[in-house]
Amino acid sequence: MFVFLLRFITNGIDKNDTIKPPAEVRHRVLFISSYDPLYFTYDSQVKGLEKSLYPKGIEYDAVYMYSNARGEASIDLFYNFMKNRFSNSNIKKYEAILLGDDAALEFALKYQNELFPNLPMIFFGINNYDLAVEASKKANVAGLFENDYLEDTLRLAMSLFPERKTLIGLHDQSVTGKNDYEIFWALRSKYPDYSFVDLDTSLFSQNDLIFLLAELPKDSILFYMTCYSDKQSNVYSLLARTSTLVHSTSAPIFRNYVGGEGMGILGGVHMDVEEQCYKAGEMLTIVLNKGDISKLPLDECTESRTVFDYSLMKSFNLDFSILPKDTIFYNQPVSFISQYGKILPIIVMLFVTLVVILVYSKIGKTLSMTYISELKQSQQILLDSQEQLTYQAEYDEILDVLNRRTITTWLRENMKPKSVYSVIIIDIDDFKMLNENYGHSLADSILQYIVALLKGMVEDGGWKIARFGGDELLIVVPDEILDMDCQIVRQLFAAIRAPIPLGDESLAITASMGASCSDGVTPPEQHIINAETAMYEAKARGKNGIVIYDDKMKEKALEEIRIKEKLQSAFDNDGFFMLYQPQIDTQTKEVSGYEALVRMKEPGIYPGQFIPVAERSGWIWRIGRITTELVIKQLAAWRDQGKTLHPVSVNFSSNQLNDHGYVDFVEDLLNRYDIPPHYLEIEITEGLFLEKSVLADDIFRRFKNLGIRLLMDDFGTGYSSLGYLTYIPVDVIKLDKSLVDTYLVDGKDSFIRNIIHLMHDLDKNMIIEGVEEERQFLRLREFGADTIQGYFFSKPIPADEAIDFKVK
Repeated sequence: MFVFLLRFITNGIDKNDTIKPPAEVRHRVLFISSYDPLYFTYDSQVKGLEKSLYPKGIEYDAVYMYSNARGEASIDLFYNFMKNRFSNSNIKKYEAILLGDDAALEFALKYQNELFPNLPMIFFGINNYDLAVEASKKANVAGLFENDYLEDTLRLAMSLFPERKTLIGLHDQSVTGKNDYEIFWALRSKYPDYSFVDLDTSLFSQNDLIFLLAELPKDSILFYMTCYSDKQSNVYSLLARTSTLVHSTSAPIFRNYVGGEGMGILGGVHMDVEEQCYKAGEMLTIVLNKGDISKLPLDECTESRTVFDYSLMKSFNLDFSILPKDTIFYNQPVSFISQYGKILPIIVMLFVTLVVILVYSKIGKTLSMTYISELKQSQQILLDSQEQLTYQAEYDEILDVLNRRTITTWLRENMKPKSVYSVIIIDIDDFKMLNENYGHSLADSILQYIVALLKGMVEDGGWKIARFGGDELLIVVPDEILDMDCQIVRQLFAAIRAPIPLGDESLAITASMGASCSDGVTPPEQHIINAETAMYEAKARGKNGIVIYDDKMKEKALEEIRIKEKLQSAFDNDGFFMLYQPQIDTQTKEVSGYEALVRMKEPGIYPGQFIPVAERSGWIWRIGRITTELVIKQLAAWRDQGKTLHPVSVNFSSNQLNDHGYVDFVEDLLNRYDIPPHYLEIEITEGLFLEKSVLADDIFRRFKNLGIRLLMDDFGTGYSSLGYLTYIPVDVIKLDKSLVDTYLVDGKDSFIRNIIHLMHDLDKNMIIEGVEEERQFLRLREFGADTIQGYFFSKPIPADEAIDFKVK
């Protein structure tokens, strides 16, 4: 099902730019592509192959592995497909195999004896040199190595921007991406005057990547290598990834691969993919004409193309003489006559001819119409109206599937408690973002596309499908008890996750699913409720997965009820207390402040349990007020004991925005306990920065007017960007532990240093969270970090210990 789905998607690809297939087919071969028809090199590969194969009477079929989308799972599915295909006597036989890119070659070598015995295999587009060399030594295997040209691109970039000394390499964990990383990093020793930094996009979400691009040092040059996957296993098209890069950074972008020309990429040197594939076709022709494949050496050199954007060269004020004389330019202005002069007479003639045709058509058009009798017309209108009303009552008009009421009625009438069946609810992840980014009309089209893919499975299996909500689908699967890894679930995910073609780009969709299976007791309507509960659990676990409803979920619901009861009791009976985590000045190793962290006195209930429940229940504002009062009281108690005071920060949730009296409450407490405002700091969670609101602006302004400093918490996770700093009056930035863990390592820590220096340039102090090792502390102190917070110095501790805390 998976591979056939891929072939269905490719039906819409425009082939007008290819030459005609051979009128007489003398040979038939199979082309195995590592990726898919939307991959950035695919069109060039096809052009090169067809130019060499079709004139020789050679026809090819293509199958796609999608190896960059789903890794090993995709390879396993592809193996099963190929095994079935080659064992089917009705499938046409092939005389040779063409292999595009590394994953296809690795697959073919692994299964050569099983799937392709005695078939000659020609490979191309191989980035791993060792793999290409080893493959060329195998019997019946020959091919071409893909030249990288990264160093050529890098040298051109250095020549054009001699003042920029930070080279950023963008890659992912695909086979090609790993090779890019190794080549990029190997160049570091040749250019010791430059700082090399790599960004692995498979470690970041899309929003994290946008943040990192926005924070690149001012002397950066960005090298756009193979980087199409992200942390959530989404795979982006060349168009989508290029758009992200171009709109997220002002650094010049260079590329050592084909693709992205004229879209904001400044330029680069890349191998001529079309030329290499033409050469691969010529190799294949030799072999099919009884040539000896063992005498074909590994082709290690395919000519390059230097491509630059004329308008960007101008905008950066660069010296054109540095570029080679054969450079190809995009976005180069041309005069109207030079562009259209040759075809202008033809256009004029066509226009005149069209006018004449329209005039005669108008004159010759007759107005003869046959009127239907009023009675027959009325009867037809009534019949049509009746059918339309019935359809509207039972179906969803946009998706052409059953609606919520109809599927519920059908389930109740056809599935009894003793019946065997499963109910699945599918919810498209982040559908609201699709509506916002693409508009409601296109979002509906995306839903229609997904439903069209699912309908094939529904009809084959005798299932029922309905629209259960805005972006929710409900499927009833009779005679099946599902589990999380069964064939039906894998088929559903394969259909939904397959990239959706949108013009020249593709869109990766994920979904969260919940399922409830019949148990001989539960009524059918309850299974719908259970499936929806399971779906929300799948969302809570990180989306893009399925959860089967079970007794543990019942227990979780009961546990939340228990925590609510304990929270209510804590509100009424002084059931909270505070711990304080010291913040240490990096230079003096003295305490410079504390973060206050709330705990419940009830044993066995931890913040990770009660804070989410309070958020969902709308009670977080109550906790916010209680913690603020406890902290101000503690500051007063320390003062009365003669202790030296330091600022204490309390957390402020986005849900506290609705507590309109909170700022007045804080001001009243400060006055009542006579605590200067600068000893209280407010840590604002990142969720509050997702959009600029009048309510948030007002609260920020009032805090500042009171003299209370604002801290931006969790900087570097999800949506953080320098853009927020242009309108949020923050004084202190807290760098999240995740960035410390990822970047405070050899070879990458310059990124942390640059962020610290950048924040200092913006007159912001920095607190680095999550510091757990001495080497981290020493490195951060060397980089000029202001303050350290983490277990290396101290965990959160009681107030009496915190006020007397000294670094050992």
